[in-house]
Parts: sequence; C-alpha cells; structure tokens
Amino acid sequence: MTGDSAAAEVGVLTDVDVRGMVATLQPEWSVDAIERSPHGTDFVAMLSVRPSAGDRARDVVLKATTADFVAPTIARSEPRFLELVSRETSIPVPDVFGYCDYHEEYPAPFYLIEHVEGENYENRSGDLSPLGRERVLREAGRNLAELHELGPIPSVGRVGVHDGDLAVLDTDDHPRHDDFRDWLLADCEETLDAIADGGWFPDLADDADRFADLVPDLRAFLRDSVPRLPEPDPPRYCHWDYRYGNLLLEPETGRTRAVLDWANLLAGDPVYNLAKAEFHLLKPVVGNDIRTATLRDIFLTAYADARTDWSLDRTARERLVLYRLPCRVDAMACLPLWYRDATPEERDDRAAELRRFAARYV
Repeated sequence: MTGDSAAAEVGVLTDVDVRGMVATLQPEWSVDAIERSPHGTDFVAMLSVRPSAGDRARDVVLKATTADFVAPTIARSEPRFLELVSRETSIPVPDVFGYCDYHEEYPAPFYLIEHVEGENYENRSGDLSPLGRERVLREAGRNLAELHELGPIPSVGRVGVHDGDLAVLDTDDHPRHDDFRDWLLADCEETLDAIADGGWFPDLADDADRFADLVPDLRAFLRDSVPRLPEPDPPRYCHWDYRYGNLLLEPETGRTRAVLDWANLLAGDPVYNLAKAEFHLLKPVVGNDIRTATLRDIFLTAYADARTDWSLDRTARERLVLYRLPCRVDAMACLPLWYRDATPEERDDRAAELRRFAARYV
C-alpha cells in the first residue's frame, strides 16, 4: 500500500503500527505508553518515549494523515512549515523530531513533534478570564503579523509540497491564481455549490440543506462584489484555521504556549487571514457587542503594530468587511462537522447567528 492510498483510508492504527512508525523516524527510541486522541479527523496520539536506554521518559505526539479531509500533498507541508516557523519567527510551535512523506506499510505523511503543555479552549473561550481572552487576541495579532512577514509569496493558492519543498500548488483540485480575488470567488462558488447540495458533510446532519435558500442571493452578491474589491495585498502565508481548538493556552493567564495545525495553509491576502482569525476567535459571541468590538480592536491593533510598513487603511478595511462574509459561508458548509457533538438547540443558535450575519450583506 502506498503512502497516498494508505492516507486516504480511515482506520485504527495498532500499537505495533505506532511503534513501527516511531522506529521509522527515531530508531533508537522506545515507546513506553500510547494514548490516542479522540479528537480530530486524523490519527493523533501522545506517546511516552525514551530516546535511549536509561533516559527519562518524555512525551511526544505522533500525527498521521488517515482521513481524506486534507490531501497528502498538503499534509506533507505541516512538519516543514513547523520547522520554518520555529526557525524564522517567535511564534510558539512544537519542535519536529522527524517526518515521513511516503511509506509502503503505514498511512503517510506521519511525523513526530514535541508535546507542549497547555489547555485547549475550543467552544469554551468564556472559561478564560477577561484579561486572559484579551491576551489570546493580542498574541494572535502578533503571531499572524510575524507569519505574514515571511512573505510575499509569488502566487495565490493552497500551500503543499512539490519536489520535497514548500510550494503553492497548481493542480486540478487546487489551481494556482495570480489575483487573490479570482481564488476567493472560485472558492466561494465551490462552497456555495456544496451548500446547495447539503454542505460539505451532509451525512452528519438531518437538516443539511438548512442554508440552501440563501445560496442564490449570496452567489449574486459575491459575484458582483469580489471582483470590484480594491487590489489585495501581495500574497502571504495564511494560517486560516487559527482558532481556540488549535491553540494550547496557559489557563491562568491565557498565554499561548503553542499554535497547532499548520497543514492547511493558504498563500493569499493577509487581510483575509485576519477575517478568518477574528471569526474563529470571536465566535460564538461571549458577552455583548461592545465587548466583542473591544476584543476585535485589540486583535487588529496588535497585528498592525507588529507589521512592517503596513496599516489597516481604508482599502484594507473595505476588504476586511467583505472577507467576513465568505468566512460565514464556509461556516454554513461546515456546521454539521463543527457542531456534530452539540445539542440541536446549540446548532440552531449557530445557524441563526450565521443567517443574521449574512442578512447584513444580502
């Protein structure tokens, strides 16, 4: 079985498989314990390992692409990008201990990274103190500013691995673009098509077509508005899934100890990344609209202060306002997956929130 075909099959890896994967990357290590994560779509496990005989045990994480949500050519970018971010920025990320792009026996890519202590606050940001949540937003602005300083990138599109190196892909599934507006409109069209057919995950919901009635108006608005946007900034690396579920935080202070999930990157307008991040970090609204506006201002101010020769000027604000709509369009298509463990009432609340937001535009 090739690495690509294995990666497309969802299955449970045995302890023997896990030990074999570790041996592929770190032949001297021994595995004392394996704790599988119940979260996420790919295989993730925390391992207790000993680098050599007599060493103290240490915790590491093994991640393997076992689902078909992210193509292997994109997933291969994650350990490489972790190494780049660690080397070139102060964004806190786990160290990489090895990775494998292809394997005849195990699903690939797979890799070993440092285990970082911290707490995941997905869907419970309200458990943080007010100052803690402000710190998350402030550090998010600084982290994304540092990430965007790694550019510009020559073209727009999904980031993956080509000939062993990080690259903007140009494939049938992920075409490359010269103008971010072209990429954005194509992405919106694809997502709206999915919503009309029941979303990206129709099997996870009894009412997967709950947003289908909005598709004609949303499509008409985006087709008219996106091409008329002011010219985007040159493309930069964008972590477009910067959310609480991909952060490990210090509970007492809100300090970000690690930013995770670098396998789904985009080379695009950095202002689009700001729209994505503020959507994830400010949903659902915790507190009143004034509090949400304060947190948004903290985030955007921290970002602008950390960027070189950049400001959130009129044209950037115009793009930011429009980019907020595609973020909600994506959320409509993904709602069954994101809230599969929620109650029907919670899913209805989120759906109503998305509809109210879309009504501002259409």
